[in-house]
Amino acid sequence: MSRARRAFIDVDYEHVNITNNIEGSVKTLSYTDVASGESDSISLSLQDRERNWMNSWVPQKGDHISVNLMFHDWDVENDSWSIYCGSFEVDDISMSGPPPSCTIGAVSIPRSTAFNEEERTKNWEEITVQEIAMEIASRAGISLHYEAEEIPVKSMEQDKQTDCKFLYAVCEKFGLAMKVFAERIVIFDEAVYELAVPVMDLKYEDFTSYSYKSTLEGTYTGAKISYSDPVTGEDHIVEIGGGDRIKEINEEADSVTDAQKKAIAALNNANKKDTTFSGTIKAKKELVASNCVRISGFGVPDGVYYLDKVVTKISGNGASQQSFEAHRVGYRLDNAKILLDAQPAVTKAGSVGEYTVKKGDTLWKIAGQTLGSPLRYAEIYELNKDVIEEAALGRGKKNSSNGHWIFQGTVLKIPAAKGSGGDVKQ
Repeated sequence: MSRARRAFIDVDYEHVNITNNIEGSVKTLSYTDVASGESDSISLSLQDRERNWMNSWVPQKGDHISVNLMFHDWDVENDSWSIYCGSFEVDDISMSGPPPSCTIGAVSIPRSTAFNEEERTKNWEEITVQEIAMEIASRAGISLHYEAEEIPVKSMEQDKQTDCKFLYAVCEKFGLAMKVFAERIVIFDEAVYELAVPVMDLKYEDFTSYSYKSTLEGTYTGAKISYSDPVTGEDHIVEIGGGDRIKEINEEADSVTDAQKKAIAALNNANKKDTTFSGTIKAKKELVASNCVRISGFGVPDGVYYLDKVVTKISGNGASQQSFEAHRVGYRLDNAKILLDAQPAVTKAGSVGEYTVKKGDTLWKIAGQTLGSPLRYAEIYELNKDVIEEAALGRGKKNSSNGHWIFQGTVLKIPAAKGSGGDVKQ
């Protein structure tokens, strides 16, 4: 007799595993995974017949919680895999009844009031976006993963803003994505990931519900930004794109290049809502924010979509579903050129094998292509640490900066993708 599929949660609370303690008490667990712009979060709803959570187990704001979502015999027998949600800080506690119940809400922000609560005023001068992020990460006591080009910043003011809010704003100005995951700040170029190979096909019959929207409202064909040269005092106007829907951008700029970057970022951010798709399906391991999926069987809505948000819900009876919000990958303005996604064929996530680094590759990108999630980049680094560090030394680097520097021609071993098969894409 085949075993029924089931999903359950594995929970550490204040670094103590409480999975067995809450077994039979879990009503629902909701995990929200975002690509950028807001914190990942969880919401854990528990029955509290013994009223433990009202008394000796009462949660405290600031408590640390980490969660794994476990899936057994999911699509077929022996198909088992997991999703690591990361580390969270309790920020919301509610109780209700009868019958007594407790809901714990937590977010992925670091355990630091300086990062998300303390407002700062500072002038940042002659610095890069990466250096700003490094200083903020260091002050918060967490690590930084930066995967984007070096972007110079001549001058920028942090005016009574938290480090968290300010860094989000900086990244948005320059077209970068930012999230906090597993006690690290992750910054990456969203445009690169929009062009990644879709991790899976989603067909009409996969959905229990869906919604598609295409609109011109709030979208633009071009942008214009005005600025004064800080050296000469001369006024300049930079225009990108064209057409009759022009976005006027009210931003300070230090140069033509700086103005162009900010205009392009503002235009592309606005145009994400041009075509959107949301839906609900049975949970899939590949459905991770910042991945791309191919949607088919609908007609006009068919195409490649970038996952902006994924919400995974697990109920106490072992059922699970995912809902997502995504925007269509299509025209994106980059350096005043219109680029169209080539929509390459779908490849399966990798099994144990090798991957030869190509020009422009990063561990984040390789993990997304071969393992189904860019967040698994650290696994590739740990498996290939000696090779990566040796290559970095050979190129004159002191070290690889934990895998930030990888070089064309390096042969990497790829760990097994959890619960998947197929060959590594070369």
